Amino acid sequence: MKTLPMRFRILHLLTTHPEGLSEIEIMDALKPEYGTEGQFKRSIVDNHLASMKAVGLVEIKELYLDEKGELAHKFIATETGYSYRKYLPKEWLDKEPSKSVSM
Repeated sequence: MKTLPMRFRILHLLTTHPEGLSEIEIMDALKPEYGTEGQFKRSIVDNHLASMKAVGLVEIKELYLDEKGELAHKFIATETGYSYRKYLPKEWLDKEPSKSVSM
């Protein structure tokens, strides 16, 4: 299966988890796919999420302090974000949600 650009893969992941995901849960889920890439850093994932929030693809569902006492966000895809699923390659449309995201 073809690998998606990270930003689009984050959006895909959020559309398969309507309950929302935190930055850490997103990182955990994407580690098998992107873990060896130089761009796979929390700061880069945070930048992708901020950019997607700025254009209305995702929104913050919840703010909380994580186990380290750091501010964390739970993101969900917006209606506009869901509409971007039409740009996914066909093989990604039926892909099951990542099993590595623990809820």
